[in-house]
Amino acid sequence: ADVRSALQGMNQILESSGLHNKLDFSSWRAELDEQKKAYPLSYKTFGEEIPPQYAIQVVDELTNGEAIISTGVGQHQMWAAQYYNYKRPRQWLSSAGLGAMGFGLPAAAGAAVGNPGVTVVDIDGDGSFLMNVQELAMIKIENLPVKAMVLNNQHLGMVVQWEDRFYKANRAHTYLGNPANEEQIYPDFVKIAEGFGVPAARVARRSEVREAVRKMLETPGPYLLDVIVPHQEHVLPM
Repeated sequence: ADVRSALQGMNQILESSGLHNKLDFSSWRAELDEQKKAYPLSYKTFGEEIPPQYAIQVVDELTNGEAIISTGVGQHQMWAAQYYNYKRPRQWLSSAGLGAMGFGLPAAAGAAVGNPGVTVVDIDGDGSFLMNVQELAMIKIENLPVKAMVLNNQHLGMVVQWEDRFYKANRAHTYLGNPANEEQIYPDFVKIAEGFGVPAARVARRSEVREAVRKMLETPGPYLLDVIVPHQEHVLPM
């Protein structure tokens, strides 16, 4: 079967039915706008710790909301939906239904190929990024200008949140660091990226985030920024 012919036929049926003229979501969008004004999103800051929401806001500001954003699956995915101000359809690429961890980096690569000249940022979590970390080789060899910002809390953050809220913080192998040395950043995403030939840096202080993100965006070709964030942060609403 010819998929193009089938889709064209479906379009003709929909157009002749007039159904598309009845799909008016303006009142629902107005309701959502009112709810956002009444209950704005917020987060707390603690000294020089980096709130993951803040890092995303900085990306939004420095790209003027024009970047294509891809994500993996987890807390970072929800924060990327909440704190980046999207301006057009297909600007946020995420595995929202299937919840496929590791989606962010290959999705960003595809977006970069299909949209030359457009800034593409993979906002990812450390657990999700590890699922497809080998794709650093592909973006290097193909010289794709994909920027990967890993919000690294050394945990499977979404599962930790459920453990905290529903299981009295009983941990079930959700810590991804080195149990023998919890002060160590493990694995070292900067060294991993550099091993693939991808420039990389780490930022762990809130006051240094803006300059680190600016360097990520301005560096030609692929780049990885490892952003150290607290694992105690919860994403709400959930």
